[in-house]
Amino acid sequence: MTHENTINSNYFSISIEELSNPQSFTLQQLFDALETNTSSGILGDSNDLYRRRNSFGSNNNFSSSSVKKKSFRELTLEAFKESTFILLFCCVVLSLVIGIKRDGLQEALFDSVIIFLPIFFVLNFSVTFRFFKERWISKRRLSRKKKVIRVLRHQQLLQISSSEVVVGDIVLLESGDHVPADGILIQGNSYKFDDGSTSHDLVLPREQLHHVLFNHTKLVEGSCQLLVTAVGENKERIKLMKCVTRFQNNGHECYSKVQKSIDEMSSFLDKLSLSLSLIILVVEVFRCFLWNKSWCCDKDGDPKGVKNTMEEIMNEATKYMRRRRGENYGTNKVNGFVAMVCILVFSLKDGLSLGMFIVLLYASKDMKKNDQIIVHNLPSCANGALVTTLCLSKTSDFVVNYTTLVDLWIGFEKINDLSVFSGGARDFTDEVRNTLLEGIFMNIIGHVDEDALLIWAEKMFGENIEQFHGSCSILNLENYYPNKGLCGVLLKRNKEEIGEFLHVHWKGEPKLVLSMCSNYYDINNGTMQTLDEEKRELFNRKIASIIVSNGVHCFGFAYKQVIRSSPKEEEKENGTIITKDGLSFLGIVVLKNPYSPELRRMIEVCRKSGIEIKLMVDDDLNTSRLMAINSGILRIEEDLQGSIIEAIEFRKSPKESQINMCHKIKVMANCSPADKLLLVNCLKKRGGHVAATGSSIRDLPSLKEADVGIFFGKNCADLAKEDADITIVDSNFGMCA
Repeated sequence: MTHENTINSNYFSISIEELSNPQSFTLQQLFDALETNTSSGILGDSNDLYRRRNSFGSNNNFSSSSVKKKSFRELTLEAFKESTFILLFCCVVLSLVIGIKRDGLQEALFDSVIIFLPIFFVLNFSVTFRFFKERWISKRRLSRKKKVIRVLRHQQLLQISSSEVVVGDIVLLESGDHVPADGILIQGNSYKFDDGSTSHDLVLPREQLHHVLFNHTKLVEGSCQLLVTAVGENKERIKLMKCVTRFQNNGHECYSKVQKSIDEMSSFLDKLSLSLSLIILVVEVFRCFLWNKSWCCDKDGDPKGVKNTMEEIMNEATKYMRRRRGENYGTNKVNGFVAMVCILVFSLKDGLSLGMFIVLLYASKDMKKNDQIIVHNLPSCANGALVTTLCLSKTSDFVVNYTTLVDLWIGFEKINDLSVFSGGARDFTDEVRNTLLEGIFMNIIGHVDEDALLIWAEKMFGENIEQFHGSCSILNLENYYPNKGLCGVLLKRNKEEIGEFLHVHWKGEPKLVLSMCSNYYDINNGTMQTLDEEKRELFNRKIASIIVSNGVHCFGFAYKQVIRSSPKEEEKENGTIITKDGLSFLGIVVLKNPYSPELRRMIEVCRKSGIEIKLMVDDDLNTSRLMAINSGILRIEEDLQGSIIEAIEFRKSPKESQINMCHKIKVMANCSPADKLLLVNCLKKRGGHVAATGSSIRDLPSLKEADVGIFFGKNCADLAKEDADITIVDSNFGMCA
């Protein structure tokens, strides 16, 4: 009976499915449904614990117990059924027949046993190693020290093992503790969390509670209380790991393609060599029984050519290795040792696998020389060369620092601190701020960098485009940007009385915008200054220096308030003409690439190598596009329909559509760990060789599913060893170059 079938949620008014999204409930609703509170906790007697474990499960970690382990006897019997062993057995039988003919029954039996025993041990060496390795890993996991945590039960503070935690428990965490199960943050004091992600530390203000925390998240600073909402196999990580197991059981090989190729080639060579040996032995049988015995043996009693041929092969191999190592090693002992190594490597059943193991071991040592790369799975050293698709999660160098995304110039002054808009001449700075934002949000020109500008304005000023579009009406829009580098808009503010003022905004190339202006804003004095020829020349030089020093795109902004009855306005069929003279120069917005040259160079190297890169992030659609374009993952000509997609759209598509559309996706926004796992699985189903990166414990299931899983950062090292193939200690993807 499966775990799910044993769950009975009739004891409580909330189900496991509902608890999978605890943020859809208020804290009080959760307390009432789970019969707990912050003052006394759960009742905690045997009957209460039974109800909770029966309803929501126990906090035992998902392990390989769900997959039946084969006994040593079963593994050995499987080995005996292999075609390689059958061929070897035939060779032993034929050798026995030849031996009986040559030396008699007793001597032949003795020789056959001597031959059979090494074959038996060689064939079962890998079986024995695998058997004891699995048992050792299981024993090691079980013998790990149980972590003790503090919980509140029946108004008493108890210390229990983390495996005894139940849903509804109030867990008290101190600095250095790990979250024992998934839950909701309910109380705390100056706390800081580390979820294993190198991209950020989760720092929450005291008033921001009701935040979901996941198993293995570490409390770095402070103290807090946690309401447990999921334990055992209902924790997010465990459910995703079960999906990985299900994917592998539904047709995906657990072994890498390199390992599979090595095994196939090794098996082919084994069968080929053994078949040739079998043919030779059959010929020897015919020689011994159908022709004269002297044809079968030379004067030393050795089958013709066998001994001499083997000696020649080993001698040539020894000479070659001596030449490679130098003649100073030419003693008889070393010669014998080299010959023995050659015999062992090329006579073992897994000789090719052993040789590849040695090669990959040396490759992994080369990767470790810079002390930044740790290889957990040796075949991943070779798998990296086969990668066709790279699924990137957000590492620390992918995080957008909005404060450095844009340089803002008001007049001749560069605004390094936007708090200037909250001090000084308050009325003036508020006017400049609101006018600038109105020009940004309402005057949309369709430039590729405009997303970055809009995102910066929203993040840094706390405003959004919907508010401005709701408060203003566009009377006319003149977009000359593609040809002339200018775009103008005529607005009417809805809150103003009809017939009073209209508002003109121009945006475009700074020099062109400046040419239409007669005034500029002086942020230091809080006044409007006249723009004479001398100051105009200073502005032009400033604009040139900004462009040369930054090498990025710049927008100039200008504004004018006009009276509707002004004689300069002429009515036309399509609206009102937008004035182009007498404007006030607001300032310059300089857009910069937020990413380091190392990151962009690394992505370019991957693209030139033929690796298709896909970005999987939990940011919104516009921010995700900004990240992809600025990093080089998405080029302008590639920004087509289907290249950027919301994760929910992909998740709700039919299975066949998911597989068909996954290769077109360049960016997946609002992506959860389950969405990342789904995308990696679909890419593998299409036949690609997929690598995935991650820097959080929540990313590990997708790393395990990928052909090559790369974990960034040194946090959660124990978990990364189990699920990732490679750990890169540096948290920056760009530093991989």
